[in-house]
Amino acid sequence: MSEFSIGFREEIGGEHGVEVRKAFLEALGNPPATGPDETGTFEITIEADTIDDALLAAWNALAASGAEDYILFIEHPKLPEHWRRLPR
Repeated sequence: MSEFSIGFREEIGGEHGVEVRKAFLEALGNPPATGPDETGTFEITIEADTIDDALLAAWNALAASGAEDYILFIEHPKLPEHWRRLPR
C-alpha cells in the first residue's frame, strides 16, 4: 500500500462545517488530515494501492457521510491549485 494526499475544500464553515468534516473523516476511518486553511482547503492522506483507489475511497466516504454538497475535491489533473486563483 502507498499513501496518497488528496486536496479538498469546505464550502461551509462554522459548527455545521465542523460536523460535516468530522463525519467525512470518520467515514474514511479517521486518516491523517490537515485543518482547513483560510480558503477552506485541507488535505487528507489515504492509504491505498493506487491513486484511483484512494480517490474512490474518498468519493465513497463523501457520499456515505452526506458531505458531497459541502466538501469538494479541489485538484484538477490539468490545473493544479486552480481554486487558489479566485478570491473566496
